[in-house]
Amino acid sequence: MRALLLDFSERRPRLGDLPEPAGGEVRLRILECGTCGTDRDLAAFAFGAPPAGESQLILGHEAVAEVAASSNPALPPGTLVVPAVRRACPGPCASCATGRRDLCLTGAYRERGILGLHGYCAEWAVDRAEDLFPVPRALAGVAVLVEPMSVVEKACDTAVRLHPGLPARLLVLGAGAVGILAAWAGLQRGWQVTVVSREPEDGVRARLLRAAGVTYRTTLPAAGAADLIIEACGAAELAAASLACLRPLGVLVALGARNTTVPMPFLDLIVGNQTIAGSVNAGPEHFRQAIATLTALEPAWLRSMIERRPLHRALESLAGPVPAPGGDAIKVVHTLH
Repeated sequence: MRALLLDFSERRPRLGDLPEPAGGEVRLRILECGTCGTDRDLAAFAFGAPPAGESQLILGHEAVAEVAASSNPALPPGTLVVPAVRRACPGPCASCATGRRDLCLTGAYRERGILGLHGYCAEWAVDRAEDLFPVPRALAGVAVLVEPMSVVEKACDTAVRLHPGLPARLLVLGAGAVGILAAWAGLQRGWQVTVVSREPEDGVRARLLRAAGVTYRTTLPAAGAADLIIEACGAAELAAASLACLRPLGVLVALGARNTTVPMPFLDLIVGNQTIAGSVNAGPEHFRQAIATLTALEPAWLRSMIERRPLHRALESLAGPVPAPGGDAIKVVHTLH
């Protein structure tokens, strides 16, 4: 089978042919696999690891697949599914023991296509039924967005849980795929949403957001403009500057900011009873909520995010920013079948 590989011995990504996987409770025919910043960082060997005893890793963690064979009657052949990314640590871990592997306490978890387990950018894969989330056929054309939306759902859940009041205004930093999905998830919750990003105000993403009722800006709004902030831009400097936009009781959830040294307004945080939190991965309920949110959103919005490419263009997708700043492609997706 054809697969997108990260070769740790040669220190390069490549396309290759591998034997089809055997065993597993569920055999999956992979339909599509999305590409994101994590994949680009993996291709640059910023982090990641192949399975134990192997020198290469099949990339890909944003996948949608069709069940080809199954020993579990709850997932008959033909079922459309999206797989979870993270697998529980060997323990002891109170979080993993209760199904919240996204909150793993030991750090010994593994992640499909990222850390210690092969991913899904291949024609076939095997999995356990408990790691698969059925998706309605009506979502087939956009189901590849479920995994990134699950990350957004967890961020929103975290923000609301930490806010002691009734948040009504959301500020999103970044207009990549996660930022746009976060804006739409905020709209679904009835929040007023503003997105700040560097893309031009007359660009594709700005127009897409405004069509949905989101305010788009290239500069931060005034002080006190947000109850909640979701950082989806990868820039700690912007995240730190955005703290001035928080109202009392406000919460900032960081999803992509890199480690750096930035000044922190600790006194303002204390006086304002404000909170900064990090969030990564997603729990089972967040995958289910992601499916529900995508089902409720305007299908044309979701379809307009996706640019499909054949697998032979995967190396091109990994070579530069995906999407390119200001470019039309918001979420690049590779087709496997």
